[in-house]
Amino acid sequence: MSNATDESSFSYICSNNDGDLTCAESCVGLEECQTCACATVAIDAGGPWGQFMDVLFGLLPVIVLVYVTVKKNPWPTTFSLPFAAVMLFFIRLMYYGSDVILTCGAVVLGLHEALSPISIIAGAMLLFETMEATKCMPYMMREMKALTDGHPISECMLIFCFAYMVEGASGFGTPVALGAPMLISTGHPKFESVIVLLIFNTFATVWGAVGTPIWFGFAGLATEEEFLEISYKSAICLAIAAFILVPLTLWMLVPFRVVKKNIIFIFLSLLCVVGPALGISFVSYEFPSLIGGMVGCGLTAILINFRLGLAPLDPEDMPERDPKEIGSVSSHSLVAEYYSAVNSNGLKVPADDGEDMPHKELESDKQENGMNEEPQEAPPILSNEGPSEEGVEANLKIATENDDDPEMTATGGDNNNESEIRPGTTHVNSVEDFVDAALGPRKPFGMAYLRELAGRTFPIWGCVLVLIITRIPQIGIRRYLTLQTPYFEIVFNTYGTFRLSASLVFQLIDILTFPNLNWKYELLYIPFVIPFFVISVATMVIYRKSMTETTPLKVFSVVAQRLYNPLIALLGALALVQLLLKVSTEAPAYILGTILAQWFRQGFVVIAPLLGALGSFFSGSTTVSNLTFGTIQVIAAESIGVSKTSMMALQAVGGSAGNGICLNNIIAACTIVGLNIGEGAILGKTYRAVFSSTTISTIVMLALFIRFK
Repeated sequence: MSNATDESSFSYICSNNDGDLTCAESCVGLEECQTCACATVAIDAGGPWGQFMDVLFGLLPVIVLVYVTVKKNPWPTTFSLPFAAVMLFFIRLMYYGSDVILTCGAVVLGLHEALSPISIIAGAMLLFETMEATKCMPYMMREMKALTDGHPISECMLIFCFAYMVEGASGFGTPVALGAPMLISTGHPKFESVIVLLIFNTFATVWGAVGTPIWFGFAGLATEEEFLEISYKSAICLAIAAFILVPLTLWMLVPFRVVKKNIIFIFLSLLCVVGPALGISFVSYEFPSLIGGMVGCGLTAILINFRLGLAPLDPEDMPERDPKEIGSVSSHSLVAEYYSAVNSNGLKVPADDGEDMPHKELESDKQENGMNEEPQEAPPILSNEGPSEEGVEANLKIATENDDDPEMTATGGDNNNESEIRPGTTHVNSVEDFVDAALGPRKPFGMAYLRELAGRTFPIWGCVLVLIITRIPQIGIRRYLTLQTPYFEIVFNTYGTFRLSASLVFQLIDILTFPNLNWKYELLYIPFVIPFFVISVATMVIYRKSMTETTPLKVFSVVAQRLYNPLIALLGALALVQLLLKVSTEAPAYILGTILAQWFRQGFVVIAPLLGALGSFFSGSTTVSNLTFGTIQVIAAESIGVSKTSMMALQAVGGSAGNGICLNNIIAACTIVGLNIGEGAILGKTYRAVFSSTTISTIVMLALFIRFK
């Protein structure tokens, strides 16, 4: 048989030298089969109906998934993602004629791969539930407000810098998991906050965790010098896109006139972040986002402190904030305690639509009481000394006992009633007052303040510090967390060979006996146990006396209950991803890419970043997107005479932008903040920023770097 092959159209199977496809029957093991001297036989990797139908069938699950996700009454991802995976499973078997063992093995691999994102989601949720239960989150939000004076632009830009830094330390969608609850905790709506953080996450993901999408995603495709070219070309594109898109993104949270008034501050803050990142990208492809984010956080805090470029806000310019969300993304928060106390005392609580305000009686109640003026309800009364061992519950009892005292129910507007307040107590008229009373008064700047600040912010800086230490290769800890040897193994017959290394790296080798179809889960390296679980438990121990309204067991229980729906969705998503990617030239992703490259020729430059975004849309990883389409981008660049590094940079930028529409990130963010809404509604907002980013990047690349022969 002929060994001549066209890698863009064919894949390979094993044959003995006589041409009989019976070699596998005589093999005595997988290792022998992989190293035998069989002839290589070329077979058509596409379907029987030509290239057009190959593309149509390959994209059909994607088209169906996008349609049912964004239509008026969208399907939940717990159904749509598994449905799309089942569609592609049968398309691979019935149209592409893929190997049955390979196709089934890809599904098994995808189900195992779902463990990584679901464990990261669980870790991030645990961290923030812990921060709420230990009152660290409301403290941080109070300090942020003290720094920003409630200025929404400065709050958003500070969180942008923070998310930029976390991306450089961790990746894995961690910036959205950490940043979205923080933004919501300043009182901004959940829906818009998740959208803003998803868009923020598109400007630094090109480098991911210490450059992983570049050095690992393009491994074997470029040299060290070419990695640097990819790094700085991507940085230039993303820097220009950031100065255009970030102000427009802020418009989702605040009126445009406020953005326009503070545009100097926004540009200065962006310069503090993307400037250092751009400079570092010329000498390193590992640390641009990490260093850029760290420098940006410090310099932006200085800008805020000295009000450089910040315009004072008029009362009518202040965005509407939901008082239920200030300092809260959890049922264990101080805000939840406040509204629970209001309910238990018979006070009126605003409806979910925000039309009613707390402490206001219904009109019918006023008429029954014979009151001409709207009375103020009796607020909880708390000690100025902060929470005691029994917590705020004992103090709330005082308020309940005094509800019938007319002298105690007169609050707010009448200054003459101030003399009626008992010594040592404070009337609590708002959520902010409740939080202040529970936390105690703010300390003046000094050693006591710095100690409290360091302690209460420990969950955040502790996570970032641990992530940096465990991910920078030069420190040397990372390799000990990812060692795959020594190990013990158990052979589960045709299911595969299970291995567990001394570094707790779980592996399943040769799934369903298909060679090199392997799964790996690095328990100590994936951001789950380290740092989220460890830091959460440490925080509970340090601030155990602050957990007056809950217990560690309840915190873990809340996290477990909220993981069910994301788990189902991610099982379907990762099965779909692996069916697209596996394996080599037989993968639908490879078939689609090579055919599109042939069709579009030089116009493929426009398609290149969209392929990158498509890869991130499904996989949730710029690294996986680069692994999937990197080879195709190189082949296309060489065939149409385009700079290889420029095409790979477009792929990386597209993969970074695709994190804004990534279903994994959307599901994770919505789960962590408790937002019950169809993913299609979020996609309908974020896709505009994603396509704008890829368009800007393409124009910049064409203008500065790409040269056609």
